[in-house]
Amino acid sequence: MKVNCDQLAGLLPEFFDGELSAEQSDAAIDHLATCESCRLTVDELEGVRTLASEHGRLELPPESKDRIRRSLNLD
Repeated sequence: MKVNCDQLAGLLPEFFDGELSAEQSDAAIDHLATCESCRLTVDELEGVRTLASEHGRLELPPESKDRIRRSLNLD
């Protein structure tokens, strides 16, 4: 199984929660190994998750929200 950037974006919630099948997880990891853009997105989201877990609920500035939405193609 292979995933592209759009497919990976749809898998990210389950990826972070460890809820992907082994095949999906392997495909996501393989994609991240070759796609710098997706790797940067995942790194940024991991940073946000870390901050949120360390400091409770975190309100991001609008420009950060916009940048995350753009990187995930949600606009």
